[in-house]
Amino acid sequence: MPNYIALLIPVFLLLIALEWWFSVKRNDQMYEGSNTVMNMAIGAIDQFGALLYLFGLFVCLKFSQTHFQVFALPNDWRQWLLAFVFVDLVAYWYHRCSHRVNFLWAGHVTHHSSTYFNLSNGFRTSPFQGLFRIPFWMVLPVLGFDPLVLVITFKVVGLHDFFVHTSYIPKLGWLEYVIVTPSHHRVHHGKNDIYIDKNYGSALIIWDRMFGTYQEETEPVEYGLVSDYEDKNPVHAIFYHFKYLGSSILQIRGWGDKMRMLFMPPGWVPAGGLPMKTEDAAGLEENSSENDGIYAHQMPWALYLLISGIFGFVVTLYIYKSMPVVAEVFSFVLWIGNIVQASYLIGGRIYRYFGLIESSRLLLFSILGYWILWPLGIWGQMAVAMVLLALLYRLVFVRKKSTETCLIEA
Repeated sequence: MPNYIALLIPVFLLLIALEWWFSVKRNDQMYEGSNTVMNMAIGAIDQFGALLYLFGLFVCLKFSQTHFQVFALPNDWRQWLLAFVFVDLVAYWYHRCSHRVNFLWAGHVTHHSSTYFNLSNGFRTSPFQGLFRIPFWMVLPVLGFDPLVLVITFKVVGLHDFFVHTSYIPKLGWLEYVIVTPSHHRVHHGKNDIYIDKNYGSALIIWDRMFGTYQEETEPVEYGLVSDYEDKNPVHAIFYHFKYLGSSILQIRGWGDKMRMLFMPPGWVPAGGLPMKTEDAAGLEENSSENDGIYAHQMPWALYLLISGIFGFVVTLYIYKSMPVVAEVFSFVLWIGNIVQASYLIGGRIYRYFGLIESSRLLLFSILGYWILWPLGIWGQMAVAMVLLALLYRLVFVRKKSTETCLIEA
């Protein structure tokens, strides 16, 4: 059975392309190439992770229903309506906790670390965010909600999140009092003093108004993190705060303060402080980049990796249920690898031995792809051919022009 949700990704990409085109026409710099590609890479990693944590979520919800259910709700439209309201209420409290509890913030910070705010930010979500939500959602089956109803409601409500990541939709009149609008969410992403830790709502803004966390958009928004974060690559974006927490806990003396570090708000430090600067502890001063741009002859290869990665990922997401598990995992890792490597190239973040590692990766996936994907038929054979083409381009054209000095700024 095909996964029809995969078909939404091309729609989202088209909307991103249209908004980017509109930004170029207005010359307002709402988009930047390497940032957008990084958002896509993070989104692909999250979507693959979602296949795992959604299954885990359903299992946990069934467990909660079987062992702790107190009420029984009618299996009709009333349950769906209540599910929407309660899912959104729990989403509010999870979101609020994820800004006030350090280890939850580690899973959520990825979504806030971009200094750009556009539709592609809807893709910028760490897989840890979905994983950390599970204990919050487990409350709902206790109240009588069916796990299947909840999972479907999660997915539907989640669609709303994509559309609020835009700077081009103004305030929406009376809707500002009911639903979360782009104006509300711009505030939520702001690092201005008046905007920090405001507007946690997912679909409904009424929770923020009820619980005292509402803030109207009253001044231009500055996006990004208060800390000295640098957007390096997708892996760094996902693990940035985990690394900071780990480094900080190693420095802290006393188990009490070590545990408090996990549960206190972001920015908290023990009374004695930390021996190392925050940015050092987070590993922000590491320099893994060899240049500040991409060589002109590498751009076609980077774009091919990106386009083939997106195409392969969408097709795999659409048909993965009919694939053997090994082929399924192999395909996702292959195409996510293409997108991630494209983000390194386009962002000018070429780490040491990048060429050797990338050539080895493509060679390995070509060989294994012949055994794993080729027997699947026309799609498997197309996939192997696409990887071989990337490898040949890398070996024949990119290496041949490796001495070229023309850089395109990242």
